[in-house]
Amino acid sequence: MKLTYILTALILCSACNKFLDKDPLSTATDQTTWKSESDANASVAACYSLLRTAFNASIQFYVYGDLPTDEFTPDFVYGGDGSAYMNAAKVNWGVSVPVANTYDVRLKLRVYTNFYSAIAQSNRCLHFIRTMPESVFTGGTRNKYLGEAYFTRAFTYFYMARVWGDIPLDTTYYADNSAAPQLARTPQAEVLTQCIADLDLARQYLDWKDASSTDRVVRGDKGAVFALLAHIYAWKGDYDKCNAACDSLIASGTYSLLPAASYMNLYKGQSDESIFEISNNSTSESLLTSSSITGYTVCAPYLQGTTVPQWQFNNATIAGLYYDEGDTRYKQAFTTVSSGSADFYSCIKYAQVAYVNNNTSYSIAKNNLLIFRLADIKLLKAEALAAKPSPDEAGALAQVNEIRTRAGIPTYSSITGAALQDSIVAERGRELFLEGARFYDFVRLARNTGHIKFSYINATEFAQGKYYWPLDPSLFLLNNKLTQTPYWQGKIQ
Repeated sequence: MKLTYILTALILCSACNKFLDKDPLSTATDQTTWKSESDANASVAACYSLLRTAFNASIQFYVYGDLPTDEFTPDFVYGGDGSAYMNAAKVNWGVSVPVANTYDVRLKLRVYTNFYSAIAQSNRCLHFIRTMPESVFTGGTRNKYLGEAYFTRAFTYFYMARVWGDIPLDTTYYADNSAAPQLARTPQAEVLTQCIADLDLARQYLDWKDASSTDRVVRGDKGAVFALLAHIYAWKGDYDKCNAACDSLIASGTYSLLPAASYMNLYKGQSDESIFEISNNSTSESLLTSSSITGYTVCAPYLQGTTVPQWQFNNATIAGLYYDEGDTRYKQAFTTVSSGSADFYSCIKYAQVAYVNNNTSYSIAKNNLLIFRLADIKLLKAEALAAKPSPDEAGALAQVNEIRTRAGIPTYSSITGAALQDSIVAERGRELFLEGARFYDFVRLARNTGHIKFSYINATEFAQGKYYWPLDPSLFLLNNKLTQTPYWQGKIQ
């Protein structure tokens, strides 16, 4: 990065950040390494680093999970390559982009290459760590590294399945990448079955988080495994198993909701409520605020030189979600700004900004990617209790009311049926605003109740699978066995 010489002046990396400053081993290097525990540790660290690359490229974590929802006003979503993000917000995902324009955000969002790099690294770790002699490891660390590799592979495949639906499934390490076969898209159900199988192994190998570790929650552990299992089962509609996974995590006592007064500490990273995060640091590829969620949703006084967010939040949605202005989440995570006669909201969850040598032209975003946290799992448990074959609506309300109590707003006394499921999704919207969850919450709600909350996907389009992204045509040049996502066939050139 051109700014590396400036950024080295900053001492911003914690030990957990340094853990992730690892590059993946090349296949050539494979022949001369894998000799020590530090080799295994560095290789597992690269799995997380490659996940970070995938999520930070074109702000994909938030573009997939938040942008195409009512959190934003699509006609006022700027930045990127012209109207690229506006197209993403409007679910206009089939816009034609020349294959040569690899810089175009619209093309990048349809390409899964970065995710497969992370999967290849997980496969590499699983292949070689198994062959290393036990004598090079201390204690049970060999199994720990294997567990992390299984977790990262399962997590990556699940995330891709939510974005694209059917995807090629490959769990093999290739010493010669040119020998890797071209694969057709595997049915999503088979991909999720593989994810669950990986996680069944991972939870045998991994312990609960070590609260004293500097790497806590930025590495996969048993809690992250159960959180991922809960989300996979919810996506599958298997709510009895989703509820069981939530119970395993909650009953461990490993995590706790932060007090209301400390709510914003969630976004500083590694809190007692956090279950799994992707660490950003002073050498990561999304270092500059201009290429991070911070640069698109935060403005002055937190981010100098900006008057309003580039991505305009939907005022009506925020007013509707946070109808009680005493809501801790509203009071602490939002500010209002004015431009002329217009008022705008700014979400300051990701307002950890540092300026390089007091130069306002160079700023870095320090927030981690918050993937799973306890409030998410409690509300997912509420969803499971409300949607499972034999609903426990009182139990579901109890979970929701615990979150509302922390937020300082009145609890619910009685809600039933589909209205309860709507209320749970609304509570998730209040709690997890701009945390990469709302789009997938809407998909599950539509499947469970038929209630369509999307602005740019109607009931007919939902039934046809419009909520899955198309593959970019450039991928077909590399793999002639691929087929286009069903809804988008004939809609993208």
